[in-house]
Amino acid sequence: MLSLYSLVILFSSVSLCVLVLGSDPVLLDQRNRCHSRLKQLHGQQVTVHTPPNITGHWVSNSCEVRPGPEFLTRSYRFFPDGSFQALQFFYQDPECSEPSSSLLIRGSVRPLRGSWLVRGGTESEVHVSGVQLRCLQTACDPPDPSMQELTLMRLELRAEELFLGDVQTERAQPAGYQSPLRSAKAQRCGVCRIVSSADLHHPPVLPARSERPVRLQGDWVSTRCEVRPGVLFLTRQLTFHEDSQTWTGQYDHFSDPVCRHPTFNISASGRYTRGAPSAAIRGAVEFTFTVTHMTVTPMDVATTSLLNVFRRRECGSEGSWQLGVPQDVTWTSGCAALGVRLPHTEYELFRAGQDPSGHSLLYNGQRPSDGSSPDRPERRPTSFQPPLTRCSRGGRERERERPFRLSSGSHTPITLQQ
Repeated sequence: MLSLYSLVILFSSVSLCVLVLGSDPVLLDQRNRCHSRLKQLHGQQVTVHTPPNITGHWVSNSCEVRPGPEFLTRSYRFFPDGSFQALQFFYQDPECSEPSSSLLIRGSVRPLRGSWLVRGGTESEVHVSGVQLRCLQTACDPPDPSMQELTLMRLELRAEELFLGDVQTERAQPAGYQSPLRSAKAQRCGVCRIVSSADLHHPPVLPARSERPVRLQGDWVSTRCEVRPGVLFLTRQLTFHEDSQTWTGQYDHFSDPVCRHPTFNISASGRYTRGAPSAAIRGAVEFTFTVTHMTVTPMDVATTSLLNVFRRRECGSEGSWQLGVPQDVTWTSGCAALGVRLPHTEYELFRAGQDPSGHSLLYNGQRPSDGSSPDRPERRPTSFQPPLTRCSRGGRERERERPFRLSSGSHTPITLQQ
């Protein structure tokens, strides 16, 4: 796909959407289903407090994958006096069914201020006072006990989700988030119950799951407003045609962490080839993606002005950019203003999943926080971005897709308290 220093293009997914009018569901056409899901996502109401009150017990709701790869679950307790007790459980497999070690970290954390690097997040000060490691094998490599992830946090109250900073191999300041932790009291979360009852000597063992085949066919959209390095927020819509091995993508970028204020949109397309099953992560498959065509649409005055600064053939026609008007930049070999050059090839990693409601999920490779591109096989990712969910299967399989109903319930107003 497409990876940039100041712009990272990624994949997404959602289930078939149904608009409910009165009591009778009315199926939307394929394009409108996906558009309706993204529109619902952009209008989602989120309550965030800065600094957040994270007192409580927070746990993983799935087997997590970190760069390396590392497979783990987390169980973190935060106390009213600012102290914390963090349990991390590591595994040999991506289903978290074969424990290899347990790590107990004690310390204190103090939220400080709103993050200048990731809007909507809170920077924190962390001190580690004690570490205890228990190996469940003959030998095990000691994990990093620094708890750098606690230096960036975001608490979304309505969903009871705690986002902590991403963990990167280069040990940089977090510029994004890991998979969110859920409240240990969350309803309808079997994994949460298993992880919350574990301790250093009794790691959680998640139930074995059947391996899901990786099928890209269809339309996929983001499940939430996503965060990318370079103070970027975006949603994604991807369409894959397995018969022709072609793909198209719509990437809508925003200036705010709830994806309300658009800055620019990118439409891209190209080809892909399926490779071998991953040797690093069981159940994942390697792919190679090529971007051959791209259109850019500035959505605010600042981006429009920036694009008009570039001269000659660096990003479309010189001085011709207008607010809300798309322009094809394929003929200028991409857009220097956004750090994109065409054609562009990336070495990808995909894995299939399923949410608790039975909707199909699609994971693709996580980029490092420095925004570098996996443009060589040795740079292929070893962990994943937030999942995408299918909004249409496309083709002849479309009618078998499970309906997705849009909720008409009330919402809590957005609150960004500084």
